[in-house]
Amino acid sequence: MRLERAEMMLNSVQIDQAIKSLKKNQVIILPTDTIYGLSALATKSNEIKINKLKQAKFSKPLIILFSCYQQIDFLNIFDRSLYELLDSSIPTTVIIEYNQQTYALRKVIREDIKKIVDSTGLIYSTSVNIHGQQPLWSEQDLEQFSDDVKVYFDEPLYGEPSKIYNSVTKKWVR
Repeated sequence: MRLERAEMMLNSVQIDQAIKSLKKNQVIILPTDTIYGLSALATKSNEIKINKLKQAKFSKPLIILFSCYQQIDFLNIFDRSLYELLDSSIPTTVIIEYNQQTYALRKVIREDIKKIVDSTGLIYSTSVNIHGQQPLWSEQDLEQFSDDVKVYFDEPLYGEPSKIYNSVTKKWVR
């Protein structure tokens, strides 16, 4: 029997462990609103670590998860339509440009992941897979992805990756 979205949640022990792991600058695997993601605090060194695990270019930008708008105030987003996209009930990533850098932002919907991001601040999240391959979803496949990455599993997620809107080009990427 599949659990309904409202019932899918990491338990409080898993949430606390995930927060501790992230604060220790570790890369972990977390469920997201769509699929399982390789996650870490949003720092340049963690971006490199994650891209190395995915066998992707070290400069490949990653989605940044946030739980409240105060976490991204520094980006000075003035376009109200972008807030509407980020607040959508359909997980949507919005690419913005600020100070000649691009950021891919997604507001967290899941309450358990919100608790984590509320405690840690911004985190990266990108599909768990080797770059160019299909995302992993089973607990066994996630556990075998890397011996160095702890998995926080609640059930198989069969979702699709988030929709992506590029506000710079004004086009839907996915």
